[in-house]
Amino acid sequence: MRRYLDPHIIARMTSLELKVRTVVDGFLVGIHKSPYHGFSQEFVEHRQYMPGDEPRYIDWKVYGRTDRLYLKQFEEERNLRAYIMLDSSRSMAYRQTGAMTKWEYASIIAGSFAYILILNKDAVSVSLFDTHTRRFISPSTTRAGLSRVFDTLEESSPNGKTRISKAIEELSEKAKRRAFVLLFSDLFDNEDITISSLVNLHARGNELVVVQILDPAEREFPFRGSMRLYDMETGEEILIDANSTRDKYKENMNTFLAKIKRELWRNNIDYITVDTNTPIEKVLYFIFKRERV
Repeated sequence: MRRYLDPHIIARMTSLELKVRTVVDGFLVGIHKSPYHGFSQEFVEHRQYMPGDEPRYIDWKVYGRTDRLYLKQFEEERNLRAYIMLDSSRSMAYRQTGAMTKWEYASIIAGSFAYILILNKDAVSVSLFDTHTRRFISPSTTRAGLSRVFDTLEESSPNGKTRISKAIEELSEKAKRRAFVLLFSDLFDNEDITISSLVNLHARGNELVVVQILDPAEREFPFRGSMRLYDMETGEEILIDANSTRDKYKENMNTFLAKIKRELWRNNIDYITVDTNTPIEKVLYFIFKRERV
């Protein structure tokens, strides 16, 4: 079943809902542990130990003080609301050597994540943004809410410039309680401002996962000879010689990616960068397991 998680195969399917159901079925078949393993837990209170309770939750410090057995009780992060943020700026429409556009790839993974959470009765919200939040779906635990997510993703297309910090600011106004925030973007914006916004959002007690999505050509720069580069968001064009530009381009791109990774990890924000040829289950595993790569 997992062979169907190949992005090139998924890209040939007709509807987003079909793609998502195929991905989720393959992912859940392939996973050996609960997909929530790795989500952090928040301590709530103690209660007295009863026969049959899990001994691993006994608070031995309390036992040492009181000579009585008490368990720690937790509230799992999955019981909190999950906010999915999708960059829908024009640069997300780019496709050169990838299986699909960055927007299509992000939509499939976002839809898959929403599907899994709603299967488990968790509330999911989706917001699409460019220079501001363009579409916002309120948190829902229902199949009707999931249908709204699918419909919104299928009806929408990338457009406009990027201002990630504004979208984060707007989400902060809506998400009043502690939340899980999942951001899909190519992060083609001022990285210092973006990093600062993400760090501030995390500092307010939110759990963050950032998935940076690129087309393989944006990392490898496989072009040859004289060519015209076109900025999809500003419309600016420049004429370059790809052969003499390649090394400098790749150096700048690697510096950009390394800075984001370093600063987000340093601030305990989970981050992964992938391209649109990356098997989809790898991204889902990262979101749920949070094993840094």
